[in-house]
Amino acid sequence: MKEKHIYEITEIIELYQLNEVFIYECIEREWIIPSNTEEKLLDQEDIARILLIKDLKEELGVNDESIPIILHLIDQIHWLKSRLSQYMKSIG
Repeated sequence: MKEKHIYEITEIIELYQLNEVFIYECIEREWIIPSNTEEKLLDQEDIARILLIKDLKEELGVNDESIPIILHLIDQIHWLKSRLSQYMKSIG
């Protein structure tokens, strides 16, 4: 299994030129749940989600109330894709 790399928020700000306030807003609104909630450490999935949220808001003009709905639908798609993949493997 591939080992996950964990990032501190300061690293993410530097690597992706993100606003610290925006990252903390995503955490506060529970749009992302840090890998380590006490130290606010984020993994690659958290970063991808933050970048998606940034694009939704800045590029597509999505409002804050719509973000959780969109994220939930994306999560459902990923879950369904995973289940379908498992099913396909089980039938050969």
